[in-house]
Amino acid sequence: MTSLTALRRVALATFAALTLSAATARAADLDCGDGPLIVFAAASMTDAVGEFADAFTSNTGCAVSVSVASSSTLARQVAEGAPAGVYISANRDWVKWLGENAPERLDGNPVVIAHNGLVVASISTGATDIADLLSSRFAMGDPTNVPAGIYAKAALETLGIWDAVSANAAFAENVRVALAMAARGEVGAAIVYSTDARMQPDLAIAYRFDPASHPEIAYEAVLLSGGGEVGQTFLDRLIAPQGQAILARFGFLAGGEAGQG
Repeated sequence: MTSLTALRRVALATFAALTLSAATARAADLDCGDGPLIVFAAASMTDAVGEFADAFTSNTGCAVSVSVASSSTLARQVAEGAPAGVYISANRDWVKWLGENAPERLDGNPVVIAHNGLVVASISTGATDIADLLSSRFAMGDPTNVPAGIYAKAALETLGIWDAVSANAAFAENVRVALAMAARGEVGAAIVYSTDARMQPDLAIAYRFDPASHPEIAYEAVLLSGGGEVGQTFLDRLIAPQGQAILARFGFLAGGEAGQG
C-alpha cells in the first residue's frame, strides 16, 4: 500500500512538472481581473478545492478565494447577488434552482466534476447493522435543504428505517458540521460522504450505503456572471486531468463515474 501511494505521488508530481510550463505559458495571456476569483463550493469539497485553488494561483498568478458552506446556502447567496464567479454544488438540484430563480447569474452550462459515496462514520466500529448504528443519537445534514441530508433521508427511506430512526437524528447545517459532531463524540455516528470520513482519522466507516439507495451524488459546477475568463479557466482546469487528479487524491470519483467511493 505504501509503495503504491509513493508511486502515485511521484506520478502526480511528474505530471504537474510536465504541465507547469504549458500552464505558465497560457497564464501569460490570462486576464486575472481586478480582484480574486471568488469560488463558492460545497462544504464537502473544502480541502480538495482549496488545494486546487492554491495550485491554480501558483500556475496562473490569479488569486482565488474559496468560500464553503452548504450548497443550498451558497445558491441562495448567489441568487441574492453575492459576487461569486464559480459555484460548485454537491447536487444538481441547487444548480437547477439557481437557474430558475436567478438565471441572470449563470454564465455557462453546468458540468459534473465529480461523484461521491454515502457512508456512516463512527468512533466505535462494534455495530455494522445500519439500524443498530442509528439506534442512538446520530448526525446528518438537514434533509430539507442540505444535499448530504437529502441523500441520507432517501437512503434510509429505501432501507425502510427512516421512520424508526429519524427521531434520533441531529440535523446539521452542512455535512462537515455533522462530521465534526461525531468526531467530538457529541453523537454516536454521522451520515456523511465517503470523502468526509477520510478527513477524520478518529472515525471509521462503519457502513456504506448502496449507491442505488439514493439519488446519484454528482457535484455540478457552473460559471457565474462576473467569473469571466479566469473563472472559465478555473473550471476548464478543474475538469482537466490535473484537476481530476487532485480531486481523486481526496477520494472523489471522476465526473464520469458513480459509486460508493
